[in-house]
Amino acid sequence: MPVTNKQLSQRLSARLANYKLKDDVIKRIVDRVLIDGFDLRRLDVCSYGLCVDYFTDKPPRLDGIFSKVDVARLEVFPYGIIDWDRFRVRVGFSVDELEGRTGGGAEF
Repeated sequence: MPVTNKQLSQRLSARLANYKLKDDVIKRIVDRVLIDGFDLRRLDVCSYGLCVDYFTDKPPRLDGIFSKVDVARLEVFPYGIIDWDRFRVRVGFSVDELEGRTGGGAEF
């Protein structure tokens, strides 16, 4: 089930409460991390700022990711031995307010 802007905003506000981010920063993050065609599954504060794990059942179209602002890292991992039927796409977004901090991941 896809996550909506409102749901993600609420979850991010709760998840990142310790970092004391302002609402406008949360809104900018939400606008960046929602990507059409990808199922958002995990979100981590990482050395880049924010690392997000997505899953998709189709070969990922990377143009949707590269059109986003501040992509610092991108990994694509195909699951399946004979036929690649599922892909994990991990994207690291630069978020200046979170850069250099680390924390546990949040499942979606």
